[in-house]
Amino acid sequence: MNELAIEQKQANLMEELHRDSLVLGTQTEKFLNLVYPSYLIQKHDVENLLEQNSMLRLQSMTFFRIDSCTADTVDKVFENVNERFEKLLTALHSIDIPIAYGLISRDGMTNLVLGVYSPHDVEAVTTITRGMLSGISMQEISPDFSPRSTIPMSHGILTGVPSLYVDGQKQTFSLASIMRSLNGQNYMLLFIAKPVGREIISQNISELLAVKDAAFAISKRNIARSSTYSKNIAEGLTSGDTEMNRAGRALAAASVAAGTLLGFFALPGIGAAAGAAIGGAMGGSLGTLIGSFAGMGKSHSEGISQSISEAITAGETISSDIQNSFALELMDYADNAIERLKGGQNNGVWQTAIAYSAESLLSRNIIRACLCSELSKLDAKKLPMLAFEPKATPEVLSIPDFLEEEHFNPLCSYLNSAELGLLCTVPTESVPDFELRLERKFPLLASKLGANDVPLGHVVDGKRPMENMPFALSEQDLNKHTFVCGITGSGKTTTVKKILIEAKKPFLVIESAKKEYRNIAVDTTVYTLGKPEINAPQLNPFYIMPGVSPQLHIDYLKDLFNASFSFYGPMSYILEKCLHSVYKNKGWDLTLGYHPLLANVKSSIDFFSIDHIKTQYAKLSHKFLFPTMQELKDEIARYIDEELKYDGEVAGNIKTAMKVRLENLCVGAKGYTFNTSDFIDFTDLLEKNVVFELEGLADDSDKAFSVGLLVIFINEYRQVQKELNGRRKKGLQHLLVIEEAHRLLKNVETERLSETSGNPKGKAVEHFTNMIAEMRSYGQGVIVAEQIPTKLAPDVIKNSSTKIVQRIVSADDQQVIANTIGITGKDAVQLGFLETGYAYCHKEGMMLPTPVKIQDTVILDGVKQDLDVFVTDEELYNTDIDRFEKINLSTIRNSLGDTIWMKQKALSILNTLMIENEDNCIAACDMLMNDIENKIKQKDIRLTLSRNTARLCAEYLTEVILTLMSRGVYCAKTLSDDTFVMLLEKTFYAPSHEKINEVKEHLQNLYAKDVSSYAKRNVTALITCSMNRNTDIPSTIRNYFIVVSDSTSSEIENMIKGG
Repeated sequence: MNELAIEQKQANLMEELHRDSLVLGTQTEKFLNLVYPSYLIQKHDVENLLEQNSMLRLQSMTFFRIDSCTADTVDKVFENVNERFEKLLTALHSIDIPIAYGLISRDGMTNLVLGVYSPHDVEAVTTITRGMLSGISMQEISPDFSPRSTIPMSHGILTGVPSLYVDGQKQTFSLASIMRSLNGQNYMLLFIAKPVGREIISQNISELLAVKDAAFAISKRNIARSSTYSKNIAEGLTSGDTEMNRAGRALAAASVAAGTLLGFFALPGIGAAAGAAIGGAMGGSLGTLIGSFAGMGKSHSEGISQSISEAITAGETISSDIQNSFALELMDYADNAIERLKGGQNNGVWQTAIAYSAESLLSRNIIRACLCSELSKLDAKKLPMLAFEPKATPEVLSIPDFLEEEHFNPLCSYLNSAELGLLCTVPTESVPDFELRLERKFPLLASKLGANDVPLGHVVDGKRPMENMPFALSEQDLNKHTFVCGITGSGKTTTVKKILIEAKKPFLVIESAKKEYRNIAVDTTVYTLGKPEINAPQLNPFYIMPGVSPQLHIDYLKDLFNASFSFYGPMSYILEKCLHSVYKNKGWDLTLGYHPLLANVKSSIDFFSIDHIKTQYAKLSHKFLFPTMQELKDEIARYIDEELKYDGEVAGNIKTAMKVRLENLCVGAKGYTFNTSDFIDFTDLLEKNVVFELEGLADDSDKAFSVGLLVIFINEYRQVQKELNGRRKKGLQHLLVIEEAHRLLKNVETERLSETSGNPKGKAVEHFTNMIAEMRSYGQGVIVAEQIPTKLAPDVIKNSSTKIVQRIVSADDQQVIANTIGITGKDAVQLGFLETGYAYCHKEGMMLPTPVKIQDTVILDGVKQDLDVFVTDEELYNTDIDRFEKINLSTIRNSLGDTIWMKQKALSILNTLMIENEDNCIAACDMLMNDIENKIKQKDIRLTLSRNTARLCAEYLTEVILTLMSRGVYCAKTLSDDTFVMLLEKTFYAPSHEKINEVKEHLQNLYAKDVSSYAKRNVTALITCSMNRNTDIPSTIRNYFIVVSDSTSSEIENMIKGG
């Protein structure tokens, strides 16, 4: 009886467990259909679930190649990037835009792509993407999706749900393993996602809750035993051991059967393989739990027996619960799915397909392996991902049919935006054809454009210019100087050109290398130093502009030579001494700072009248009041030979060293520019756009000298103009651009080298640095452009209010610049990431720099134009047809200028013009002109394209005579006017009685005395000073004339003898 009751109870229990298994099977099927629908797919049905023509579907999409992206931090790169991609997907879901993301590798190029399904959504997606993913670089591409005619593609589809968190730890995912493993091969991997409506998600959540509730209802069963038969059980304690063990095994077997029913018969819709997998995983767990509870072996049997015995005594009923672990496990799976979908209600849920293909089975399997290695985590709350492998076809990719369908495709999975964002995150490792840039974000500060502001470009977010956010410099910014730096090709020249054109101020560019500024799209005068055949200027370094102190100019010249050339020992002192001497030799009073022929010596009140001085400077002959490079060289040689107290070898070394340095500036193309009495009118020069090209000067010392000389003249001119303007503030007047300024302003030590030796070069560089810094107070803006900042004197960078930093690659250069624009040393490496045309701009009032894309166009007369117009050497060549006459004259001057012969001939013709009659003067002019031409031939002086050698000789002779009349024994009382200068040239070229008489009359006025008597006294005095008892007086007298009459010779001889 008791045994029958037990067997009946067991049968009832088995029946209940069987009914529970059926319920569990049904609910599990529902669960799988909602969460893991791919587990219900029969293999032969896979082909029916694919797009019939995947090519057309893919070709309808718009794809963008992602070249690079930025992250803000080095420590948590993946988290930083993944968070932004998750936000991007949430944003796109909110406006119901299907997308694709993945890899398209073809012809050796791996493309990380973002695809947009509808062409109407392209603008929205690109705009949102660039807003969400700051610094992303995207380029539209058109992949080839046409079927492969030769090699069929092996396809694969992966389904399931990736694990976002495992044990509370955020998981990572990367495509890097695929990109590296299959680099150079043809393959494709796309995550294709379509937004799912919230009503569908709500419905799924409701159904999952129902599954959970049904599982909960069968999760526990109660088994009760009455006291009427329990005694028999207790009495048969020993014999009942075997029976209880058998019953426990039966319960365990039932439990296992309930689990395995899922795999074999409880779920009619599950495929065999999938069912076996679930049955093994879930059923086994359920069997273990129930079996361990129901059949515990002898020890558990003894415990039950003891409890039953105690219950009999108490007359109570004994009860026991059996836990259905399978149902509990199903509840856990349902709970996890509900939580995922609830999260998706906020950030969006996507119907997602993972499709891949390759040209070989091996490559396809590598893709599957890499995906599974990234997605298969130790997560007990997720079922394993399944891979389906459709047959090989010519189609480049087989994708599930769901983009245009309303129903759910079981080859897809429901993923929320966080889970999809895990998949759609750019690689954070080094991979082919993609770069993740670790950059700090800087403020995006636009400028308010005023009427006179200079727009540079637009503020950029990453590489995307924001058209509504211009960045500009004011005139005040430019007046406080600008520093532009960057390696070759980074866009410095474009930046400076943009400033020059937009500023609408006259400018002067000193271009040490290249020939780029001549092409600027505004009217420009171009000078080519070192290339007189094109358009080299003539600029006497010793020329002093009106209003400038001679002593100040001498000091500037001393610093110029020291900064440009390697002077050592006493050379700097010798230079200064000789600079003073050559000015004194020209008649300058360096104590009061004037020249008698320029100052108003007749009035103490108006002695330094600027008006009077300007009147004198307007005369052509005033240029001969200033020394030349040849005269400085000769004076240095004389000083070392005659006055310097050094031994022969030491003196010879110093003389040779200084002579070599100066000789370089006296001959050839450089002599044409610097060894001259000619000058440039800086009033005119600084009112137009000018470019000085120094490419023709190979030596850096010569370039430095040229740069420094122009800086000196501009600074002096601005100083004088400021004095003339008084307190009137005129603001920015002019822009000076110095390219490669380190040639002059080198980064050298400025302090004394030791207690016993000075540092002339360092002091000179410091002087020029200070000079440039102070130009701002004169309305002179300075733009310094430099490739290598560490080569430049640090004060130049420090004294620049505005800094435009383009690509800098050297670490030491990066550190130097970073310190001046508010960037930390850690972030300085970003200066090496900049691409051509991009810059970090920092100006007054800014804490951190702003990234800017410099515009390479400009609006001129309402028309958008490039910054450049191509200008050839030929165009410059044709601007001055008289160029070769100037070159030839310079050649004659440099060849004959240092000869005693020419100076004697000039003195002789002047004496002849002052004393002799018209016929003798005409004869003398003809004779001397012939002598000069013969001298040119004797010295093999080659003249190029000379149209009239005689005219050149006349012009040169006039220069020498005017120089003679500006200082010394034959110094005139006043400067020769332009009429006399032109008359003298014409007289030498084509002498006539009329011209000779006019010359005599002008000489009479210039000297304000009888010039005939004056010249005779001068000749007498000169001969008397140099004669001795062996002097042939008549012959000596003839040497002071070209043609001399007997009467004149006799009169002078009598004066000598009588004196």
